Amino acid sequence: MAKSPNFDKIVGVMMKKYLRPLLLSLIFLLLAGCVYVISRDVRREVSGDLSLREVIKDPNFYKGKVVLWGGVIIESKNLKEGTRIVVLEKDLNGWGRPKESNESKGRFIVLYPDYLDTAIYRKDREITVAGEITGQEVMPIDEIEYTYPILSPREIHLWRKVRKAEYPYWPYPWWWDSPHWPYPLWYPYRPLYRYY
Repeated sequence: MAKSPNFDKIVGVMMKKYLRPLLLSLIFLLLAGCVYVISRDVRREVSGDLSLREVIKDPNFYKGKVVLWGGVIIESKNLKEGTRIVVLEKDLNGWGRPKESNESKGRFIVLYPDYLDTAIYRKDREITVAGEITGQEVMPIDEIEYTYPILSPREIHLWRKVRKAEYPYWPYPWWWDSPHWPYPLWYPYRPLYRYY
């Protein structure tokens, strides 16, 4: 069967008119979703891979260095000199969000010069901070004295909480489940753990 003489012309017009803008829009949306939370200008000032573990040994030696750290807020408090946020450090992922892990290199303090609402910057919220090391503060943790590096922030990003929702499962065959399972086999939502 022979092609219509206008077939190539029609395909070319459709490519130009519909497919090319669609592909460009898709590429733009994908790249826009990969934006880092701390601006490029501030990230350029960051002093390499300066880890919290190194800085804790002698924070005064690293005064003036700009670092990019993140973690989970332990406490926040408004003081005369600003808002003090104590953070449990966590490694950052590719977008700058603290990773979910049981590992940490220590704690640090962010001393924001103005007022931040401590109901928003509260315990267990994830935070990413780019800031300059300005010194240290020794405070007790239980029965030990701990040296906290102090950051004067250039940029702060407070992350939204992630909600983990239940999702429906497809029913398994009848031989898959225990006979003591409390729900019928067709029940769409199952808890994460089974208790026998």
